[in-house]
Amino acid sequence: MAQVWNVHPENPQLRAIDQAVDLLASGGVLLCPTECSYVLLHGIAEKNAHERVLKIRDLPPGHLFTLMCDSLSQLSLYALVGSVEHRILRKHCPGPFTFVLEATRLVPKNVYGPKRKTIGVRISEHPVCQALVQRYGAPVITTTARIAGNTQLEADALDIINTFDKRVDGILFCGDGLVEETTIVDLVANPPCVIRQGRGDSGKLGF
Repeated sequence: MAQVWNVHPENPQLRAIDQAVDLLASGGVLLCPTECSYVLLHGIAEKNAHERVLKIRDLPPGHLFTLMCDSLSQLSLYALVGSVEHRILRKHCPGPFTFVLEATRLVPKNVYGPKRKTIGVRISEHPVCQALVQRYGAPVITTTARIAGNTQLEADALDIINTFDKRVDGILFCGDGLVEETTIVDLVANPPCVIRQGRGDSGKLGF
């Protein structure tokens, strides 16, 4: 069974966050809220945890995962960010967007797509997720929290606990979740394009 921390959605208790960080550092898989939905996440270098997430969601090895970062400066270590990309990121991060960029050598090969060396990156504006990534001190690998065979996201608090309690090691829990996904924007494409419309308003991207 997972360890569950009931945290305040706006002012999360740092003791709980630090315990979750310790679990991440030991190779654990966590469930964490964002401004769009709950996500599954693990440390960037944790191969065993990554394999577990692939099994939870029944995903192929080449699935494009997202690096959740705590700042643009941290993000720029793991993705190639030019002046145009920086302008877009600065305007829309943090927020409900995932941006596809070319990955740097710091990104493990098992988390970017097989056809091109790209990675999704985002900065969450949810206080719980922000606190977790900041105190962990490195990006975490994330994907939307759903299990194999489920097309719908879990929103009800009890359903979230019941679905993931035996599948993950820890749950940062702050009640019912949203059932939206991020808007995915491909900044490698020329011109940039929206490849999934989600919660983020793509009309404000400016291209």
